[in-house]
Amino acid sequence: MEIDSAYEGREHSFVKHKLLESYLEKLLFIKGVTGTPELTYVDCFSGPWGDESEDLRATSIAISLNILKKVRDALAAQHKYVTMRAIYVEKAKRSFERLKVYLDNNCPTSIHAFPIHGDYAEKVNEILERCGTSFTFFFVDPKKWTPVAIPRLLPLLKRDSSEFVITFMYDFFNRALEQKVMREQVCSLLGPLTDAELNELCLPDAKKREQAVVRRYREALKTEMPQDSRRRPRSYHTTVLDKDKDRTKYHLVYLTGHSKGIVEFAQLSEQVEIIQRKVRFDTKQAKSGQSDFFGADETVIREMEAADIEDVKRYWMSRLTTTASAYTEGDLADMLEDTDWLVTDFEVAFMVLQSEGNVENVDARKKRPVHPINFEKGERLRRCV
Repeated sequence: MEIDSAYEGREHSFVKHKLLESYLEKLLFIKGVTGTPELTYVDCFSGPWGDESEDLRATSIAISLNILKKVRDALAAQHKYVTMRAIYVEKAKRSFERLKVYLDNNCPTSIHAFPIHGDYAEKVNEILERCGTSFTFFFVDPKKWTPVAIPRLLPLLKRDSSEFVITFMYDFFNRALEQKVMREQVCSLLGPLTDAELNELCLPDAKKREQAVVRRYREALKTEMPQDSRRRPRSYHTTVLDKDKDRTKYHLVYLTGHSKGIVEFAQLSEQVEIIQRKVRFDTKQAKSGQSDFFGADETVIREMEAADIEDVKRYWMSRLTTTASAYTEGDLADMLEDTDWLVTDFEVAFMVLQSEGNVENVDARKKRPVHPINFEKGERLRRCV
C-alpha cells in the first residue's frame, strides 16, 4: 500500500486521518439524509503540522474540507441542501498564518470556513457561537495529553448535538501517571483519584494498566456529557501504535449519544486496524531491506490482534438465555463499550458457538458464513444449553 510522501516520518498520522476521513464522511451523510439542516466540523488543533506542501493534502484541514464538499454535493444531488460549516482553531502564529492563507485560496465556495487564532479552551465562547444550534463534530487532536483534560473540554462536552474524536497521548501520559508532581494534572484528566484508586490504575501488567487508564478517561468524559430519556453518553476507542515499536502511540477516543455511532465507529476502526498493520509492516520492511515470504497482506492477517475467542464465547453465553431475545444495534453498542472488542470478534465467536450447537439465531433461516446476526433487524438469539 502506497503512503503519501507527505506522511514520511509520521505514518501514524496517516492511520488517524484515514479513520477521520472514513467516519466523518459517513456521519455527515447520515445526518444530512435524515434532515439535519446545519452541520459543523470543528478542529481544535488544526495546525497545519508536519506537511510542508502547499496543498496540505496530509493534514486534517484539507481532508475535512474535501469531505465536507463531497458530502454536501452528494446531498444536493438528492435535493437535500445542508449548511456546511468548518471551524479551524490554531494557537501557533506561523501555523495560523498558513492556515488562513490556505482557507482563503482553497476553501470551496459551498463551505463556510472560520479560522480562529488562539487556544481552543480560551476561544470556547467564539467556537460555540459559530456552531450555533448545528450538529457539530469536534476533532481534538493535540500533540500532548494535558490539553484534553476535563476542565478544558468541559464547555464543549456539555453541548447538545455533538460528537467527538479526542486524541489521548497515552504514551506520554503513562510516564506521568506515577509522578507525585503530576498528580494534579493526572486528576484533571481522569477525575479525582484517591491513593488507593491510583494504585489500582498503576498495574504492573502494561496492557491491563493501559486498558484501565483509557476506560477511566472515557468514563470521566461521559460523566460530563448531556443525557436524557432518548439517549445516553457512549464511548469507544481505537488504538494507534508507534510505527516502529510495539507500543501505543495514542488512543482515538470517540464520544457520542447514539448507539449507531458506536457500531459505525467500531466497524471503521476494524478496517483502519488493517491499514495500520500494513503501514507498520511496510515500515519494518523498508528499514530491514528484506521482503516477507508471505507478502504484505498475508503477514498483516497473521499479525492482526484479536480478542481471545474463548473469552468472547464465554461472554456470549453469559448474556444469552434459553429464551430467545432480540439483539439490536443498541445491544451491540453495549457489548462493544463493555469489552472494547471488535464487531468481528462477536460474530466469529457466535458462529463457533453455533457450530458447536450451543446457540441459535431464531430468525435466521440458515447459518450464514459471515455476519451471523443482523442487529439492525433485531434478530432473536438464544442459548441451546
